[in-house]
Formats: sequence, structure tokens, C-alpha cells
Amino acid sequence: MQVSAQHVERYLARGNPDLAEERAHVAAALSLRVVPVADLVIRLREAASRTEPDYVVTTEDGEAYDPPFGEYSEPRHGGWR
Repeated sequence: MQVSAQHVERYLARGNPDLAEERAHVAAALSLRVVPVADLVIRLREAASRTEPDYVVTTEDGEAYDPPFGEYSEPRHGGWR
């Protein structure tokens, strides 16, 4: 998940070079602090680890989503472009 988050950050920054400045501006306007993405992933993993069983999230029809953490050989939706 950390690797995926890093790729998403780079992808977003390519499309919007002012992203970091805009985030800081919005955070300041809302009296929030910008938390590093790596820390957010850690928080997400901690929250997911408290779910039962084994981080499984299902749809209303009972179909299980892929787990958010683990090893993936490649991205599932279009690669790391």
C-alpha cells in the first residue's frame, strides 16, 4: 500500500504541479495539518487490522473486495504510468 500511495502521489503531482501548495492552502483554511501520505497509510492499516475477519470488506451482495494490504505483482487498473 505504501508503494501504491507513492505512485498515486507522483501521478497526481504530474497532473497538478501546485498540488502540495493547494493542499497546504486548503488545510490552513480548515485549520487542519497536512499529514504525510505514508502516515495516512499506516493509520489505514491500523484501522483495517481491527476489522474482522482479515480485513475483508464485502459488497451488499456478499462479494469480497481484494484486501487493501498485501503483495500485488502489478496495479490492477492501468499500471503505474
